[in-house]
Amino acid sequence: MLSLFLSKGLFANTFVSTKSNKINMRTGPGVNYPVTWIYTCKNLPLKIIEEFENWKKVCDIKEDCGWIRSNLLSNKRYAMIKENTYGYQKQNMNSKITMKIDKYAIMKIEKCSEKWCLLSFSKGKAWIQKKCIYGVD
Repeated sequence: MLSLFLSKGLFANTFVSTKSNKINMRTGPGVNYPVTWIYTCKNLPLKIIEEFENWKKVCDIKEDCGWIRSNLLSNKRYAMIKENTYGYQKQNMNSKITMKIDKYAIMKIEKCSEKWCLLSFSKGKAWIQKKCIYGVD
């Protein structure tokens, strides 16, 4: 029981992303466990809460949790927008708004400061407040 507790703590702040457009989430760490969810979105950020052999227990933005085989996950950092928001030219809400960003948009994480992250996607880059992002702590 102690090792289970420690493993959860080790991964509490670690995010991964889905590698492909179809990934099964299971009730346990193995292909014999039932599929509870099928993710159909590449680069979806997921929070690691536990590991067992070559499986990771992860949670999504809606707090649905389950097990995914490690080789289906990537260490590439992506974020999902928690609410409709704006992207800014600088790390300041008084700076120029460069884009409107819809809830659940997925963007690549370029870098982060204490309260802001620079995110990018096909139409450009913008600074977004961390409180509006799932995929960073």
